[in-house]
Amino acid sequence: MKVIFVRHAETEWNSRGIIQGHSDSALTHRGLRETSALLAALAASDYQIECIYASPLGRAWQMGQRLAEGFHCSLLAEAALKEQAFGHFEGMSANHLLQNHPDDADALFRFDAAYCPPGGESLAHASQRVISFLHSLEATSPHQTICIVSHGHVSQGVIATFKEGAVDNFSWYAQPNASYSVFELINGRCMAVRWGIATHLLHLER
Repeated sequence: MKVIFVRHAETEWNSRGIIQGHSDSALTHRGLRETSALLAALAASDYQIECIYASPLGRAWQMGQRLAEGFHCSLLAEAALKEQAFGHFEGMSANHLLQNHPDDADALFRFDAAYCPPGGESLAHASQRVISFLHSLEATSPHQTICIVSHGHVSQGVIATFKEGAVDNFSWYAQPNASYSVFELINGRCMAVRWGIATHLLHLER
């Protein structure tokens, strides 16, 4: 099964450096342009997307809707694809967290996938719920090519795990807004990964 793994487009909180997690914010004007650029890039590719599964959080669901319209395929909400829950840090700026809780910020965003923010969940746990969903989908889905619409931080953990067999180096695998990755699942194993593809965004202006 081929998987096109998409991150949602830029939101207001993304542009302001505010931690979102299970909270949400509206797309920016750039985010709307990013969505159109991604749709055009995938439409021009050889990918024959047959079904789209999206996080139910608004920013990802909107991307899923546009992609489903473009590929004339079904769109299904899947709670397992939500972003990592950042608990008490949601709504806080990343700079504020770094200045006032530097150890927590470093663990959360750079070094420790097992770190659990207060009231939230660890990246290791969040990544595994996405991976478990993908493995169950591979076993049951009739489709050859699917699209997953999810979120930035959890996607880093997923791609790190598929590339390296472990989530530890998640910080190496940043996923820009409206970028996508491509991998294949064959008999429960990830065979190849192209990640963070964002050339379709180079012409966009701030």
